[in-house]
Amino acid sequence: MPKWLKIVLLVMLGFMLLCGLGVGGAAYWFNTNKDRLREDGKRLMAEAKVFGGGTDADGCVKESLRRLDAADGFIAQAEQKVFLRACLENTLARPDFCAGVPKMTEFMAAASWSVANCNDRGAKDPQACGRLMQAVMEHCEKQPTPPPTPG
Repeated sequence: MPKWLKIVLLVMLGFMLLCGLGVGGAAYWFNTNKDRLREDGKRLMAEAKVFGGGTDADGCVKESLRRLDAADGFIAQAEQKVFLRACLENTLARPDFCAGVPKMTEFMAAASWSVANCNDRGAKDPQACGRLMQAVMEHCEKQPTPPPTPG
């Protein structure tokens, strides 16, 4: 076997070992923290339900962005997306909220809309804000399409 092939195989083996350790470590972390994550999720859902009952959809987005700016880390960012989804499900209806919101399958339009929306709202972390705005697009996709206005 040529020397270069041995080196390539060793590098591939090392990479596979690192990937396995990463997956195993992530599985271990989630397994040891699952109860705390579940309780945090329940608490967030309850907070979102209460908050959404007293505001409109735009208020849910503003509160989620405020919380997102204070959040640190991927898990905290994911929690804010959960909060926004639950808040939007329990909010006062506003027919114009979803006007201009693209479908998630319209990739370029969705990305442009997310960036513009985050910039307009002054988000500190545009990438985290963009992930949060996915919850708005998901919410709007579930809403019935209003009938066309006559004229």
